[in-house]
Amino acid sequence: MGILGSLKGLFSFSYNTLADAPALTVEQERGLALGAVYASEDHLPINALTMEADARTAAKVVRGPWGVVDTASARETYRYLLDTGHRGIYQVVRPYLGEFYGAKKRSESIAVQRRGAQEIPEEARRHGLVANDVLRYFSGYTNTIYEVGRNLPEQLPNSIAGWDAARVVQVSRLFVDAGFVQPEEAWAAIARAVELARAEHTSWADFNAGFVFGRAFWQMGMAGPDADKIAQDVTTFQIHAERLLSRDDSPWTRLAW
Repeated sequence: MGILGSLKGLFSFSYNTLADAPALTVEQERGLALGAVYASEDHLPINALTMEADARTAAKVVRGPWGVVDTASARETYRYLLDTGHRGIYQVVRPYLGEFYGAKKRSESIAVQRRGAQEIPEEARRHGLVANDVLRYFSGYTNTIYEVGRNLPEQLPNSIAGWDAARVVQVSRLFVDAGFVQPEEAWAAIARAVELARAEHTSWADFNAGFVFGRAFWQMGMAGPDADKIAQDVTTFQIHAERLLSRDDSPWTRLAW
């Protein structure tokens, strides 16, 4: 696109608002703002709990990646995101990730990988996590980070709760549109996501760092992660985050953390 094209897009961009949407409380606005990066990227309404999708389409979208087919499975997804999510895995491997990224020599990196492979399984079990799952994320990170790291926050975030909290809002839009949960239940889940995010992050910028790194961390944990695709994805979401952190019409600038 080039620099001029990027600048033009930055200034011509506008957030999508749904006409005649029900008025929101400040708490509901703050809850929706957790998913504002998704809303910005997909041009979803920032003032309403909807994807503007018909029930059949919304149900199809959550069936694939989430395995949600009804109210019970929607509630199970809420339990996973609010009680566990990816932040639990991240907390187990974070000390090793920091050592690996800070290694000055290849031999030091290899030493961290070997020690992590030995120690992480027991640490994972102590936290009630599946050891092989945690090791997959550790391996994915150490095999991918040097190709992706230039696009990520300079320091490892203390938490990636922002990633889990933002997804609560995103799936809530789909659950409501699909008819799997009523708006009242979705808002209650989002209120818990706000509590989670505020407990783990100190500002919208800090929240965004947790979201962006958490999303990349999730992608690195997939089988055969594509470093170029992850780097491009991080860049896309960072562009939308920069808008949210700077524009006067952004929910992140209108609402106190």
